[in-house]
Amino acid sequence: MDDYLPLSEQVKILFSSVRHEDGSAFTLQEVSTATGVSLGTIAQIRSGQNPNPQLNTLRALCQFFHVPLRYFETKSTDECYALLAQPSLPKEPALNEIAFRASGLPPEAQQDILSLIKVFQEEDKQRRQNAKSSDNVGKDVNGNDV
Repeated sequence: MDDYLPLSEQVKILFSSVRHEDGSAFTLQEVSTATGVSLGTIAQIRSGQNPNPQLNTLRALCQFFHVPLRYFETKSTDECYALLAQPSLPKEPALNEIAFRASGLPPEAQQDILSLIKVFQEEDKQRRQNAKSSDNVGKDVNGNDV
């Protein structure tokens, strides 16, 4: 079995690193209210009394702190901070789910997924360009009706 950083340490790092816009730390109560995870469960995880919570609990914490589920697979504090230093994750749970599920696939399958995403991106770009050009029909270069 791999030697992961204890869950309590990982959660303490989240609480100390991810803060309100004014720089103040999130309270256990705030996290509990926002995630739907009981205050007691969060306190037990943070103190190390609950080293193996349910997957839904970890997902809720990931969504709140905007970290990928793989954050809880870190083996050192440096890895935790490195993940936190990456650009903010999307706030949409579906994108986190896609990343999580793709992380367990072999590299060839991950490349296939990237190829599909590029196809969808190109289709979306074309749709936007078509919508933009249809908005400009009957307009001059300054956007005035002709």
